[in-house]
Formats: sequence, C-alpha cells, structure tokens
Amino acid sequence: MKLSAFILLVSLLVSLLPAAEVTNEARPCYEWFATLGFPEVKDAKWAEARLTYDSFNGDENGVRKFLGFIVAETDKDFSLLLPDLTVKTMLRGVSNLEFVVRGTFEERSFPAWAAEQLPALRNPPKDGFRRFGAHLGHKTEVFALSYFCWRRGEAGLAAQLYAEAEKLPVSLHGYERKKTVSDMREALEIELGHAAMWDAVLRMGGGSLAGGSWSGSGRLQPRAEVLDAFRRIVKLFPRCEHIERAKTTIAMLERMVTEDAEHPLLTQAQIDALPPDQRIAELVWLLRDQNGHQMSQPGWCEVLGFGDGDSAGHQLVKIGYPAAPALIEALTDDHFSRSVGFHRDFYFSHTILTIGDCAQQILQKISGQNFYSPGSEPNEDKMLAVQKAARAWWEGYQKKGLKQMLVDDISSGQKSPYALVRQLKKEDASAVEAAVLAGAAKATNEAMACQFIDELDAFKSPQSIAALATIMKNHSSMHARLDAAARLLNRDHPDALPALLREWSVYQTSKESFHAPFETLADMLACHGSDRAVEALIHGWEDRGPGQRLKIVEKLGECMARKPRTHGFASRAVPHKPEPAALSRAIALLARALEDMSTDYGISGGGPELVYGEASTGDFALRALHELDPDRFVFTPTAGPRRRNRERIAAANSWRKEHSQPLLPAPPPPGPKLPPADALKIVRVSLQGGTLAGSSELAQKLGFLQNTRFDAHTFPKLLVWFAQTQPPGVTSLDLQASRENDLTGVEIVARLRMSPTKAGNDPEWHTRHCGHCGSQRLGSSSGSCSHAHAISPECWDDFTEATTKALEQPPETEFIFKAGLSRK
Repeated sequence: MKLSAFILLVSLLVSLLPAAEVTNEARPCYEWFATLGFPEVKDAKWAEARLTYDSFNGDENGVRKFLGFIVAETDKDFSLLLPDLTVKTMLRGVSNLEFVVRGTFEERSFPAWAAEQLPALRNPPKDGFRRFGAHLGHKTEVFALSYFCWRRGEAGLAAQLYAEAEKLPVSLHGYERKKTVSDMREALEIELGHAAMWDAVLRMGGGSLAGGSWSGSGRLQPRAEVLDAFRRIVKLFPRCEHIERAKTTIAMLERMVTEDAEHPLLTQAQIDALPPDQRIAELVWLLRDQNGHQMSQPGWCEVLGFGDGDSAGHQLVKIGYPAAPALIEALTDDHFSRSVGFHRDFYFSHTILTIGDCAQQILQKISGQNFYSPGSEPNEDKMLAVQKAARAWWEGYQKKGLKQMLVDDISSGQKSPYALVRQLKKEDASAVEAAVLAGAAKATNEAMACQFIDELDAFKSPQSIAALATIMKNHSSMHARLDAAARLLNRDHPDALPALLREWSVYQTSKESFHAPFETLADMLACHGSDRAVEALIHGWEDRGPGQRLKIVEKLGECMARKPRTHGFASRAVPHKPEPAALSRAIALLARALEDMSTDYGISGGGPELVYGEASTGDFALRALHELDPDRFVFTPTAGPRRRNRERIAAANSWRKEHSQPLLPAPPPPGPKLPPADALKIVRVSLQGGTLAGSSELAQKLGFLQNTRFDAHTFPKLLVWFAQTQPPGVTSLDLQASRENDLTGVEIVARLRMSPTKAGNDPEWHTRHCGHCGSQRLGSSSGSCSHAHAISPECWDDFTEATTKALEQPPETEFIFKAGLSRK
C-alpha cells in the first residue's frame, strides 16, 4: 500500500512538471493549441495500428501501419489521432465481396518514439521528397509532438522538440513552398489553417484529409456542418493564407443553407410529376448536391461520375435538348455543388465546382460540343465565354434543326466528331460518312485529325480508305500520318509500307535516345512483318544509342511473336505474320544483341520480368528469342543476375556454334558460401567494354574493391573520384553490384566507354542509377549535371539513402544496384 501511494504521488508530481518547466515562449502556444479542439492525449495509449486486408481464402493481401494515440475505442472500432493531427477510425472487422478488413493495434512507448525523432530533426536527411504529400506543415507536426509530450508529463522531451520546431520554416505545400516566420503562433496559424482549408474543401465532396483526397468517396456531410468547418478557419487561424477564400466560401454557404431551408424538399416521385419546365428547373436547382468523382491526376472531376446514375445531372442528360436553355442560363451560377476537383491530390490544389461547372459538363454531354478551350481567364470571364458559345450553338440548333447542325459541325473539321457522329447516326445514319469525309479533309489540328482517323477507320468504303491514304501522305502532323498509316497497314494497303519507309528514312535525327515517333515507327515496321521492313528497321544498328537498340529489340520480339506491346507509344498496327526471311533476319539481329550489355536509364517501365535501366539490351534480346523459339532459347523470368547471365551466354554460344563463330567464355562459377556476416563481401570485380593498363589508377581503384565490404557509398565514392580525375580515354563508367540469394557474396561489373577526351573545361555530365533489393526498388533516375555537381558527393545522396535502406534486408536477399556517370 505504501509503495502504491508513493507511485501515485510521483505520478501526480510528474503531471505538474510541464506547467512548471515550460518556457515563456512555449506556454502561450501550448495553451492556445489546447483550445483548438483536437482530441485529448494526456492518458491515451500510444499504439501501432494495423489495417490488414485478407482475402476469403486466408491469404494476407496487404497491411497498412499507422502510429498514433487511441482517442476512442468501442467493440466495433477504434480511432487513432495521427501525428499529422488527422483522426482515422478503423473497424475491427468488416468484409466485402473480396476482402476482410481487420483493424488491430498494439500499445507502444510514446517517449521512446518521440526521442527517436530528435536525431533526424537535428541532422535531417537531404532527400527533398521525404515529406512528399504531407498535409500538415513540418513545423506544426513537430510542435504538436512537443505539445503531446508536455501534456503527458515528458517536460524534457517537450522542450527539446519545441526547440527543433522553432528552427523549421513554415511549409505550406510539403517540399514546394517554404518561408520563415519568426512568431511561432503565427506560423502555427498558417500551417494549421492551410491543412484545415484543405480538409474543409474536401468535405464538400465527401472526402477528408483523414479519409482520402479523392472527391465523392464518402458520406456527404450536411452543408451546415461543412460551413462550420470554414467558420472554424476564420475564427482560429486568422493569419492563414486562405482567409479571404474561407470568408467568401462562408458567405456562399450561408446563403445556400438559408435557401435550403426555404426550398421545399420534393421526393423523386413529386419531381417526376412536375410539368417539363418545372421539372428541369428543379433538377438544375438540385445540382447543388451533384457529387462527382475524379479518377486521374492531372485531370478533372466528372460531375456525372463514371457510368449511369440517378442524380439530378443524370436526369438532365436523359431529358436531353429540352433541358439546354435552362442549363445555358445556369452556366454562370456560382452556387457550390458537392463535387471537388484538383490538379494533384498530394498538395492543396482543390476547388469546389459550381452549379455552372456542372451545367457545362451536362450540356456538353447532351450536345457533344466543347464550348470552351481552357485558358488563363478568371472563372467568371470563363463562364461568360462558355455561355456565349452555348447560346450561339443553341441559336444554330433552332435555325438549322438537329440533323443539319450536326452535319455542319462534323464537316467543319474543327469539333470533336465522336459524340456528334453518335447523335447523327440516330438522326440519319446515311449522312454520317459524307460528313466525316468532309471534316477529315479540313482537320488540320493533330488531335482533331486523329479523332477523324478513328471515325474513318470504322468505314470500309473506298472513299474512307482513300481519305486515310491522303492523311498518311500529306498531313502536316507526323503523328497523324503514322496513325493513318497504321490503319492502312492493318488493311494490307500497298501504300502503307512505302510511306513508313519514307518516314523512317527522314526520321533519323537522334542516335542517343528515343521518343514517341521513333518507337511508333519501330513498332509499325516490326508489325508489318516483311523482310523489307525488318531490314530497314535494323539498318545502322551499331550507330544507334542504347535506348534505340533496346526498343528495336523489344519491338522485334513482340511483333515477330505477335504479342501485345508493352509501352504507350505502341501504334494502332496489328502484328502481321512475319515472312520467313524477315523472321530469320530478326533472329540474327537478336542473337547479335545478346552480347549488348548497355542499358538506358532514361526509360521508365518495362514489366515484371525485365525493368528498363536495370536489364540490359542483351537481356531483352534473350526474352525476345525465347518468345520466338522457346525450345531453342531458355529464358527464366524469375532468374537472378547470375543465372540470367548464364542463360544469355548459353544462347549466344548456341548461335555462334551454329554459325561457326568462336564461343564466348563461360561465366565463372559461384564462389564458396560465406557466413551471413560476410554476405556483402565483394568476391569478384570484372571489366567490360574496354581495357585498362594494370598500372592505371582506375584499374587499381577497381582492384581495391575486391574483398572489401559493399555498402551504399562504394559506388558514389568511385564515381566522384572518376569525375574529379577524368581518366584519359574513358568517357563513361557504369557500375553494377549484384548478389544472389545463396550467400556467395557480391559481384561487381564495371563497364567502360572508351573514346578520345573532348576539349573543354566543363563538359556536361550525365548521371544515372537504379536497382532493387528483394521486392524493394530504388526506381530509375537519370539526368544531366555540371562538373561541379558531378564531383560532389551530394550528387549521389538519393542513391546512397535508398541503397542504405535496401541493404538493411536479410543477408540472403538478392539485389542489383547500378550507378553510372559519363561525359558528353
């Protein structure tokens, strides 16, 4: 009993410490923060919560982890106050058709976790993206952590964290905008007001910072409740940068709440029974509740969502043209809807769409017209321009009638034909082709021409095929010419290949990389499948850069095997069955490419088997050969670097033996198994792409790596030295470190590019790095830099930090890391 009383006394004394030890600067901020309405944490559990998604067969499909205070708890759910001051509620168990979602938590030590934050605050990592997408400014987040410590009696930690918070600048958009504000209270108002405004705007569309930034994803709060959220911003954070926007939003919402109370609420049956004009007016009024969705970024909020529905907007679309006059008048209505759009969801770019915005989308859906091309005008001027264009359209409709208006619009070649053609088919299907032919001949804009090409491709008449041929030969846009050529290639049109060969011969401007026209042309030549096309495709192979060689290899493999293409630049062409001579020529090129160990770091993607920037052109060639002749060429999708190398050399030697060529040396066998503690020992260093004198400093540097321990600084140190020293005759150094899962150590390959050193004191340098360790990928990064940056260790900070984290995995985890530097 005495011991218990003593513990109780100590606890009471500790609870009084914060008030006694808090600094004069921190006290008013803590006391003010305590009035803001955030959940109390003084006696709350600090916990790690897990949200687990399990399929019904018992497999664990995913786990999300959160740290925070348990501020509410029932048998069905619990709520977690996260460090960014959002509250996340997790159900203890809920199921749908695919998953069982389970929320659980385990209590952790809050003081220990808070103390762990101090080293990173005092010596922050240089990764500029580490707070990417943060809703709450870093200054306020650290202050809140200090406040939590103070409330829980951790006075020493509170003081240290408050001191670190004072040093931080105000951050409004994560890594994007920072400024210095000397007064802590003002800084907190700015950052908290920013987050509160972001959250309030999201709530208009049914989202929240806690629940997600996507609009239309949750329960819509009553307008009066959202109004209170904006009033809170003005009351509590008067110095935030959004204060004027908050005030104007409040004024509109107050007006709308009053209108809601005065407007009779009708059932759907009552709305349906209204006379047509009154029904349309009621539905336009109800657009204040239109709750749309945005599914891409950048993009826009679709107020009608995706698919059918029974909202007021959907009902207006079904009414169609009779609703147009009312919708035109509503285009300048600035009342808010319940739809929220944004540029990117990871920073505050969110806007509340108006009834006018909804009316515009609905009217465009009905008419198939785009009444406005986005510009820089203020929203009010924009909607006046939209309204003017819509009135002109309506006048034309009244004068000409629907059919003639549609014919004239399509024939102009200046308006998107898709929706117009669908409407004209309903009015008079016999008039469609003539209108499309007329419009296609006048469509000078690239995007518009491609839309007309889509429509022409649906017809089978000689006139439409002739129109495609004209576009293929004469259009000013290369993209449009190639799009038309793809449709004609699919029809085996005799003019398609000559047109492609002409484009290919003209488009030989870059040998270093590739972009859309190159890949599209390569795809179409490979799809054609003729020996003449393949011969043109592979001509000049040795002079091409790694990106172009890789893409030629990939396209030959996909199109010769008639597989789906992997990249967005693939053409609309359908792969033809290759001619025997074309197939033989392609296999010969691919066999030759097996020995090409170059990579292109400027390409993203590639697929689960081979990733651009990690896999070499030779690896892609092996996969292509396997797709063409799997019995002859072995390719194991899950192979590690060593096995993949063995398979590649075996395929190359098989080809060489058949053609009486000298064989490549077999790769060295793996070394002995090492203790787990030595799993990062460098057991082999090899050189490719050139020769170095044994006495050269670069050769010695590479030799010194043998039997050392590989770490995140191994490559950066050598590459910085390379930039500083610039060894004569070596213009590019690419390094690769790989480890299998058999504890046989790390193998390093250094690839050189040898050429005479160009004159000039400060050439442009090109950096690149990529890699993965187990399932953790570093990503692929490349870019140009000055010599001053190339000789700085900071040039490789992202690679070093990512590699450090990756190497924390178990010693049996396989990895491959690549980093390179070259002079231009």
